[in-house]
Amino acid sequence: MRVLVTGGLGMIGRVVVQQLLAAGISPVVVDQVAPAGAEIGVTSIQCDLTDLQATLEVVRDVDVVFHLAAIPNPTGPLERVLGVNVMSTYNVLEAARQNGIPRVIYSCSDSASGFGIHLVNLKPLYLPIDESHPMWPHETYSLSKYFGEEMLANYARAFGIEGIALRYTWVWTERDRPSVRRIAAARQAGLVDPNGWFGAFIGVEDVAQAFLLASQYRFPQDQHPPFEAFYLSSADTFMSEPTLDALARRFDPLPEIRDPQYFAANPHAVPFDTRKAQRMLGWKPSRFWRDYVDW
Repeated sequence: MRVLVTGGLGMIGRVVVQQLLAAGISPVVVDQVAPAGAEIGVTSIQCDLTDLQATLEVVRDVDVVFHLAAIPNPTGPLERVLGVNVMSTYNVLEAARQNGIPRVIYSCSDSASGFGIHLVNLKPLYLPIDESHPMWPHETYSLSKYFGEEMLANYARAFGIEGIALRYTWVWTERDRPSVRRIAAARQAGLVDPNGWFGAFIGVEDVAQAFLLASQYRFPQDQHPPFEAFYLSSADTFMSEPTLDALARRFDPLPEIRDPQYFAANPHAVPFDTRKAQRMLGWKPSRFWRDYVDW
């Protein structure tokens, strides 16, 4: 399998590349920074993915694209976050279409739901939140991720490109070490964060594993469009209190609990339902907040 990883020199992308190498796959990395692929054992190409012609020239001759390149947070000029993320995703999809790349796996976010990075605490229609719940993004980063997923779904519908969107929660990487230390200490002490909300996170290794599994997924021959979206998160939150207790401080009354057994089996379960990914991709989270206590 020939794989190209956009944003492969980033904090998440590097771990994705490492997982691919461990699986015996040497990907091509495309990133906006100067080529430095030798340090991670792969070929890397510098490219501005907001340039369509440049993207067409480098995103080619592979079986699947892992599209991770993006401005990862709503920082800097807001119009730049939206513009860069949407334009680069469009260009990657156009390259896939014009160059005959059959599959694109998209680095989406729980923020696209409107419940990750957000400006307003919108109330879910029901819990846990699954892939059928409406998406309500309303700030620049979440909108950029939502538009990217919608473009991917429509390219699957119009052109038959196989598309998979991975809606993962806050990814804990090396750069998050100080924040994670504080969170782990607070949870160990049983402290309740009055501003805490969903408390969902995911270990970067679990994100990388999801990309690899998504590249191996086989769509049913009669599925149209060949598109799927999956929520990904840790099994439990990083909050010290049970999930429904935390949500009750935000919502009165609580949203409908469509699957009471979900929270009965694990009172600290994340509100994002990852069972579709577990069922269809064979993915399962392996990192928990306890793994970061001594980080």
